[in-house]
Amino acid sequence: MRASASGEIRSQYPVVLFDLDNTLSDFSSAQQVALPALLADHGVPDGIDYLPTFKRLADPLWGQLEAGELTLDTLNDERFRLLIEHTDLDLDPSVLAPQYLAWLGRSGVLWPGAVELLDQLRGNVTMGLVTNGYAEVQRPRLAQFGLDDYFASVTVSSEIGHAKPSQAFFDVALAAHDNPDPSTVLVVGDSLSSDIAGGASAGCATCWFNPAGKEAPDSPRIDHVATTLADVAGIVLGD
Repeated sequence: MRASASGEIRSQYPVVLFDLDNTLSDFSSAQQVALPALLADHGVPDGIDYLPTFKRLADPLWGQLEAGELTLDTLNDERFRLLIEHTDLDLDPSVLAPQYLAWLGRSGVLWPGAVELLDQLRGNVTMGLVTNGYAEVQRPRLAQFGLDDYFASVTVSSEIGHAKPSQAFFDVALAAHDNPDPSTVLVVGDSLSSDIAGGASAGCATCWFNPAGKEAPDSPRIDHVATTLADVAGIVLGD
């Protein structure tokens, strides 16, 4: 951490772009509430856990989204079509899909240390949020978590028509900060395929949030690894 003559802290990364799901927030906790609540609304009794099947069917769709082969609207409809097709549920997927987003928008908790990290960084760096989620999910959750005021920009793939890791997505995110030198921007996220690969391709520095302590692959380029959010503060401020 470096300080100017005036005492102001200077970071090598004056702009930090954070992913939301499974970086600042525990997205699994949102799913664990939202899907059972949605099904309960439609008369599905407790006793069968449909979430593992739902996630298994949906995971490949997110890969297709990152590859530009699928839109978010199609993804949401398709994951519920597949759930009905592969289970004994006799429900209308076109009804479930939008209602699920509404449930997600009011579910979930922050990852431990998220508020403390943002408080440490506020006033020392400029922060933005970059998410591949749905605006009708992410913006209510930001308000619910009390995070709105921390971010100078919020880039949501459903609003701009581009998803991480595309260059077009990061072009929009960087433009929101007056197009700084990408090498002075740190992208922090848990996803190697969207956050880290996208940030590296855009020329940004990257910080892989890796609380499970997985072995880092050779590709994409990872500049920093954090196993806790407290580690991120040290990386940004140079402690």
